[in-house]
Amino acid sequence: MRKATLRLNCRDVPGIVYHVSKFIFERGGNIIHAQQHREELDDRFFMRVHFDCAQMVDDKAKIRRDLADLATQFDMETRLSFSDERKRLAIMVSKYDHCLYDLFLRHRYGEIGADIALVVSNHPDLQGISEAFGAPFVYTPVTRENKAEAEAQTHALFQDYGVDFVVLARYMQILSPYLVERYRHRIINVHHGFLPAFKGAKPYHQAYQRGVKLIGATSHYVTEELDMGPIIGQEIIRVNHSHSVQDLTAMGRDIEKKVLAEAVRAHAEDRIMVYSHRTIVFE
Repeated sequence: MRKATLRLNCRDVPGIVYHVSKFIFERGGNIIHAQQHREELDDRFFMRVHFDCAQMVDDKAKIRRDLADLATQFDMETRLSFSDERKRLAIMVSKYDHCLYDLFLRHRYGEIGADIALVVSNHPDLQGISEAFGAPFVYTPVTRENKAEAEAQTHALFQDYGVDFVVLARYMQILSPYLVERYRHRIINVHHGFLPAFKGAKPYHQAYQRGVKLIGATSHYVTEELDMGPIIGQEIIRVNHSHSVQDLTAMGRDIEKKVLAEAVRAHAEDRIMVYSHRTIVFE
């Protein structure tokens, strides 16, 4: 328990920063980095505090109980995580391999502060890649007839492997409300389109048909409504009339990888807060 991260949101009233800082100081903590944001539309205050807790004498349970008292005082929603509680992620893929390779490589280089627990796929094609990086691979075919059973099996796997959040690295299946509800705001998807434009299938084809001059990729949390979850990050690249659908697809792979990896890293580092249908992503 060397470091900790506190995220909170509440109605914006005077004294919040003071009381949060005082709370950490009085327990022996030392603030390393703090960021705040005020949402003007409904007068909401958001804060993320990263602090050193090596000298704190209280254990985690006591700190969390005391934090609950502070939260009650200001009617706060709070999330507190410690550096020794490293998150475990599951990757779901189909046949496209570029995002999977990228996540594995970034994880190997220490760029993602979470452990890859396993890879689940509805096709067997990428098993060799997972095994080469030392990650368990589970092939779970999905059909219209067995979808509910397959997702129940997947959920059981996530529980067995202690999965904290899920990354859809070009997983070409629509998740049912069953799985979405169990991992609310903990399933990250990359959509190969600049949402909310060009939702659903074949966004590069849609972009080509409309003659757009920019194409994009979007990372977002999955909700029951297809491609409409809270947006985490977006990237764009310029295109022109000479580019074919195949060109757009090839160009889009780079930004798909980047926007997904950045979302995964932000989630693993507890830098994202979801409020209403928006995200606040701290740097």
